[in-house]
Amino acid sequence: MARVRSTEETRREEIVDSALRLILKSGFQNTTLDQVAAQARVSKGLVSYYFPKKDELFMAVLQRMISRLRGDLEAAYRANVPARERLRLNFMNMFGNGKRTRQYYTVLIDFLGQALREKTVQAYTEVIYETVLQYVEWTIIDGIRAGEFKDVDARSTACMLVGMMEGLVLQWLFSRDSVDLTQAYEMCERFAEEFLVAPSLEPCNAPESVGAA
Repeated sequence: MARVRSTEETRREEIVDSALRLILKSGFQNTTLDQVAAQARVSKGLVSYYFPKKDELFMAVLQRMISRLRGDLEAAYRANVPARERLRLNFMNMFGNGKRTRQYYTVLIDFLGQALREKTVQAYTEVIYETVLQYVEWTIIDGIRAGEFKDVDARSTACMLVGMMEGLVLQWLFSRDSVDLTQAYEMCERFAEEFLVAPSLEPCNAPESVGAA
């Protein structure tokens, strides 16, 4: 039986959701606790009750992002399909929904700027990158063991693949004429087919829904 959330838990989540929406709209630095309280339709005192310091609220936003990211990665990794298809699910998570990808990176880039100066934020961003690398590495290891993938260095290959995925997203965000999400998906597919997939496996075509907003 699922656990019923308390009123306090619900209110706390609503405040975090409101902070996330404001950061997406105005950025980390331009979002205040007064604005969060107004967005959540609660008093500033209630916001301060759950989050005595502004930084604590924004760490909760980052924790929310990590939780959602881990959920997507876990779902892809636990899918009852070959490792090659699980890798493809990771590509779809990254490139298959333009609106979601834009929202995620809008917040992440804001926090990355803070991470250069704040050790607490840096620790969370390290968790984000390590989490992504870990799941991709596990998928590659499974594929090697199953004979789907070549006998490559799983960690190095995961680093290359994640670096490629995130680099393509940044190009899409900041240089829209250079690459779109469908092209980014296809590039990662081509990398996997040429560098990673064992020669005996047949390539699959990219789903038509890639890049949908």
